[in-house]
Amino acid sequence: MSKQTIQNDFFTDKQIKFQAFGVKIGIEAEKILYLEQIYRLLEKTFPTGFEKVQEQEIEYRFIIKSNKTERGERFNLFRNDEKVIEEAGGEFFFQMVESEVRITVAEFAVSRVFLHAGVVAWKNQAIVIPAKSYSGKSTLVAELVKKGAVYYSDEYAVLDAAGNVQPFPKWLSLRGIVDPYTQLECSVESIGGIAGTKTIPVGMVLMAQYKRGKKIPKRWCPRRLSSGQAIMEILPHALPIRNKPKFVLEVLNKLASRAIIVKTVRGEAKDFATTLLNYFTIQTD
Repeated sequence: MSKQTIQNDFFTDKQIKFQAFGVKIGIEAEKILYLEQIYRLLEKTFPTGFEKVQEQEIEYRFIIKSNKTERGERFNLFRNDEKVIEEAGGEFFFQMVESEVRITVAEFAVSRVFLHAGVVAWKNQAIVIPAKSYSGKSTLVAELVKKGAVYYSDEYAVLDAAGNVQPFPKWLSLRGIVDPYTQLECSVESIGGIAGTKTIPVGMVLMAQYKRGKKIPKRWCPRRLSSGQAIMEILPHALPIRNKPKFVLEVLNKLASRAIIVKTVRGEAKDFATTLLNYFTIQTD
């Protein structure tokens, strides 16, 4: 997408305006250059594109302010007059802005529940893997995709009101390519996979804690959870629980009443991915 096209579609008076999942966002900055850096990051987070929004419709307005210091240019970020990032600098600041926008969409999405989870599709059903950051869920999702699963997300499971999963095919955030700590953003196509495009039912929710060196037996039998146990395990990963708890519980009840919910300790993603897909195939055939 050319610079001119970006400005015509989404840039007006040093501002980006768009909506995603019904959340209407405005981002303002003193320089177009800053907005272009953020926009390039947002394109990887929302690769299916944005929808236009009118100025008067904006609900969450982000304002970037910069100042010169002895350490160089530093940035502050405000969301609706509340300072959310203070005195950050360099490329890291723009990554933090993208993160704040992404979290805002996840918390306030209309008629949807965002779970912090990786998601793939296997046999036209979703395998949802709720987990905290730095728990290895992106690595596991990548290995599942390499083995033929369809990519839905390495960040959020987006549930509609019926408890089904919609695609959120952001670029994968993978470590271990350069070194164990550096995170790179990779398109699913770059690892030989494809992204899902349709809403699908949830076949399984996997609560898996990674343990280095853990050996998974050939006859892997994870612990099955009841619907009530499952909801209690999933709730901490539901981003909008504070804003719309009733809706979140309604959606999770629908999900838990139909899906297989299992809890386990897992080993390395490369070894565990095949075991998981085989188990899911047997359970759903």
